[in-house]
Amino acid sequence: MAKEYPKQMVPYVELPKFEEYREWFKNYADLTRKDGILQVAIRTGDHKAYWSGGMHRAMGQLSRIISMDHDNEVVIWTSATEDWIQDQDPNGWDRYADERFEHQYYDDMNLIKNMVFDLDVPTIGAMTGPGFHWDAPLLCDITIVSEDVYFDDPHLSSGMVSGDGMGLLLQQLIGLKHANYLILTGGQIDAKTAYDWGMVSEIAPKDKVLERAWECARIIKSAPYHARCVASSLCKRPMQRALMNDLRVNTLSEAYSTQISLNYGNYGGTENDQVDERFSGIWWRWRCSKDSDEELLNPRTYAGKIHDRVTAVEWFKEKHPEEYAELAKDLDGDHDYK
Repeated sequence: MAKEYPKQMVPYVELPKFEEYREWFKNYADLTRKDGILQVAIRTGDHKAYWSGGMHRAMGQLSRIISMDHDNEVVIWTSATEDWIQDQDPNGWDRYADERFEHQYYDDMNLIKNMVFDLDVPTIGAMTGPGFHWDAPLLCDITIVSEDVYFDDPHLSSGMVSGDGMGLLLQQLIGLKHANYLILTGGQIDAKTAYDWGMVSEIAPKDKVLERAWECARIIKSAPYHARCVASSLCKRPMQRALMNDLRVNTLSEAYSTQISLNYGNYGGTENDQVDERFSGIWWRWRCSKDSDEELLNPRTYAGKIHDRVTAVEWFKEKHPEEYAELAKDLDGDHDYK
């Protein structure tokens, strides 16, 4: 029974309980908690996690909400499936044009800063496989990844400035020259290189990533509550300083570049085409596959960069013919990648 304090003039504000906010976010994440360890496993409805305006917004909302529940003593941020985000909801940005400021200013910043400024408890990122927009698990105090993970920042390759946190994280975690090369060329590094360069804490077998994350969470939980929380705040300070210095100007730079591209009609990196979200999903999935290794893990070439859209579609047609046939029905006929 909770202790009562009858001499208070008014009671404390009652914040939402775990069961309540777990229901709020059920379309974007599975929330499970045991012994004070909260696991956030992202997904889209009953499917794998698809990148969308809703997911973009929910990630920042969720980190803020769970930070207000002091029963969440250690947080594990992971995926509900064997890979990270690899695809787009083709209709997931329908509200974007009407809410561009909210998406590209508030949502972009909140997705990044709330992980570091709001979550005042130890955090563990657990990437069970490759995928795009890996910022949340990399913003955690500890990051454990599967052996098949790749890291890249393909924003510029799709005609956008990398201002939503990924480029900034690369500069902080792997050093300026390594980061700038990936930002400007669209190249990749594998899990071993990421570990060697200090980007991740540990590499685990694909089926052991979550097991290792929970083991680390139990180790952290064994320390006194006050000590582990303050220790986590010290772990976050270098990243907090970086975000204070640069996140806002990065965010505004991406928003500005996007608006210019939209005005010119070349939002997507080609001379004449706007980006198609269905195509982006094909492109991402190729970039996350072993079949892209030769092109993306080696020093980049101009010919490879110019033709990687066509390469991605050809790969998708071969590997996923039925899914491609379904997607192709809706693709804009003016796109040269069909």
